[in-house]
Amino acid sequence: MTSEPLVDGPRACALEEFDEVLDLLNHVFRAGSDQKTQTDYPLIFDPARRENMRVVSVDGAVVAHVPVAPRGVVIDGDAFTLAIIGGTVTHPDHRHRGYATACLRDGVRIMVERGWPVSALWTIEPTYPFYRNSGWEAVGSQGWMYTLAADDAARLRPSHHRIAVYEPGNDEHLSAIRRIHDREPLRIARSTDEYAVLFSLPKMHTFLAFEGDEVAAYLTVGQGTNKPGLVEGGGDRLALEALVRRARAEWPADQELQVVLPLTPCALGDVVEAIKPGQRRPVEKASGVGFQMMRVNDLGLLLRQLKNHLRRRSPGILGDVCIVCEDSDESVSLHVRDGEVEVSAERLPEPVTLSRRQLTQLVFGAHASVPPLELTGAAAALLEALFPLYAPIWEIDHS
Repeated sequence: MTSEPLVDGPRACALEEFDEVLDLLNHVFRAGSDQKTQTDYPLIFDPARRENMRVVSVDGAVVAHVPVAPRGVVIDGDAFTLAIIGGTVTHPDHRHRGYATACLRDGVRIMVERGWPVSALWTIEPTYPFYRNSGWEAVGSQGWMYTLAADDAARLRPSHHRIAVYEPGNDEHLSAIRRIHDREPLRIARSTDEYAVLFSLPKMHTFLAFEGDEVAAYLTVGQGTNKPGLVEGGGDRLALEALVRRARAEWPADQELQVVLPLTPCALGDVVEAIKPGQRRPVEKASGVGFQMMRVNDLGLLLRQLKNHLRRRSPGILGDVCIVCEDSDESVSLHVRDGEVEVSAERLPEPVTLSRRQLTQLVFGAHASVPPLELTGAAAALLEALFPLYAPIWEIDHS
């Protein structure tokens, strides 16, 4: 008689299983490639972060894995924690048995317990049903992309700036990059160590433009399959233009150079739009990006951490609205008074009842494949004034 398999998990990845998880990920996602998941995404795949790597093992072998990686989001003075899901995998011999779903939902438990109100991931459209079953929903386009041909370099102005390549481990170089990027009002918050890791990723290099002894701009170029092209840049407009000119000159002449940008205005976007006016496309058309899905884990907590956003969006608006999540019975009320917004757990009469996936549509905007929300009356007018919200995740921060 055949014995039942011994299933263990979902639980944290044990230290002795860490390399086994990486082997599984590389077997599924990096077969035939010289890239590795651990070196591509070191902020997720770190032995010190094993508690956030949820696994299921069968008869002592890891067969499914889903990690949860918290990152801070900064939006014009507001801040909250976003949990990124990356590296969801099931061994081919153990699929369709619910193991990855169990890991994913254990990740949700961690997010809720730790007060991480939102989650994001990037995937391909055929996997939408898998993530939707656990409350994620595809959102509207989250950025822009351009492509630069070899002859576009001639449209970029030359400059007097001295150009150098960023040296990993050079504290002055890294501090300059951090100083420039931390001026972006919408960004992922990065510690010094996280900056050091991200700007030392394999198959990436960063150009620096100097004005005298000071770094005036930087530009990061990726050559891997997961983050190809120009993935981040900032600083003085003319200095940045010189860096784009240099990057395009060094890119193979017979290949287009991809540029990935956030939705919000930025210096790199200004440079590229000036030479390719009106030619931007949704970022989902870019190579290596994928479609973004999000999950609202705790609407009340998220809205309490978005005081500045709500204040900016509500001048001249008076009213109250109650939102109820039908999946959890959570209720959140917004009391809007001409630029002042109070968030409470009070349940008001005639609430707007939404599924968790519909909460994502409301807060972050709907993907074209999703039926639009049908809101009516005063509640619709109030909610449409406050949302959607854009939470920028620069390409180098994708996992």
